[in-house]
Amino acid sequence: MKNICLFTVMFSILFVSCDLFDSDEKEPALQAFPENMEMEAKSIIASNNGFGFDLFQKLYQDDSPENMMISPISISLALAMTYNGAEGETQTAFENTLHLTDLSRNQINKIYKSLQYYLKRTDSKIQMNIANSVWSKQGTIVEEEFKDNISEFYDAEFRTEDFSNPATLDAINHWVERNTEGKIKNILNQIPADAFMYLINTIYFKGEWTYSFNTKDTYTGNFTDEKGGITQVDYMTAEMDIKHFRNDLFEAIELPYGNKDYSMVIFLPNENKKVADIVTQLNDSNWNSWINSFSVLGLNVHLPKFKFGYKEELSDVLSQLGMGNAFSEAADFSGISKNTPLKISKVIHQSFIEVNEKGTEAAAATVVEMEFTSAGSPGSPRTFHINKPFVFVIKEKQTNSIVFMGDVKKP
Repeated sequence: MKNICLFTVMFSILFVSCDLFDSDEKEPALQAFPENMEMEAKSIIASNNGFGFDLFQKLYQDDSPENMMISPISISLALAMTYNGAEGETQTAFENTLHLTDLSRNQINKIYKSLQYYLKRTDSKIQMNIANSVWSKQGTIVEEEFKDNISEFYDAEFRTEDFSNPATLDAINHWVERNTEGKIKNILNQIPADAFMYLINTIYFKGEWTYSFNTKDTYTGNFTDEKGGITQVDYMTAEMDIKHFRNDLFEAIELPYGNKDYSMVIFLPNENKKVADIVTQLNDSNWNSWINSFSVLGLNVHLPKFKFGYKEELSDVLSQLGMGNAFSEAADFSGISKNTPLKISKVIHQSFIEVNEKGTEAAAATVVEMEFTSAGSPGSPRTFHINKPFVFVIKEKQTNSIVFMGDVKKP
């Protein structure tokens, strides 16, 4: 429940325009979705973003000094795989919490398949890896339709293992570590005796700034937290023409990566505002209104370098958002196993981010543990100095998908 300041930083940096990577030979545009799926796909992406905002608001703690970052896409994909086994009231709870009430399960699966494919291939200058796996306890029965769906639509590796063997815990942790380029380690501490299945998503992102920062220009300066405490941090600085927006709540910039399909948006609270004021206004409607209001402005950007990890167990928060049935004895996951009463016991989310002069490296993993139940204008650039807590978002331009969001209270 920590680190909301990081989300503010990224909001400030979102879309920057630059010809650095432009060339005469343009890559053919990648179509995000088939035409007959476009409207439904936009609905699911809006739902993912809305769910991410809901979750972020629940996790944000104004009085915590810690930075925080979540990946709405990672959490949504892990829960979407689990949703394939939900029936009755449990299925309805998933749909309400994930904002997926107007589409069939088959439509949802098809769109998630296309979305994963698109996000991984949209920008050849960006490394974007998405991986899914399901680990089932040896000796238990899993429905073939469930296995077929997670394989077809989520390209998930399905493994049956002896959960009593310590090597299985190591294998799961190593799978997560390998698929996040070593950034997410030891996501599981143990495998309980009543564990039935683990459904896992990992995301890894690495992108170089379209407009880079020269390491020779990096300097040490003050960063002031919301209680007035001052910390010495390293600031990257550069003059650039980037997208910018300001209202009575915050000032924001957008910094692009690679071919500009991905970008980081940084939201810096105005003088009389705090990060919490921005967080309370995060919803899909405001997000779209804000992003569509950006315009290019010449700025002298001062961005602190930062690096941190975050880990949180999400069961309580997801229950508060409406998914309580899935964690209770009343849960119905007969789509996973008709003969074994199941419920979700844990949803673990772990993330990592590092921002420096070259660009950004970020990763996230989500584990769903199932267990048995008992039953502007051009001119001389002005300065945009990010010297206090902020919110950041990393998003994909064409689909408007939010991949990561967080806050930085102290770089």
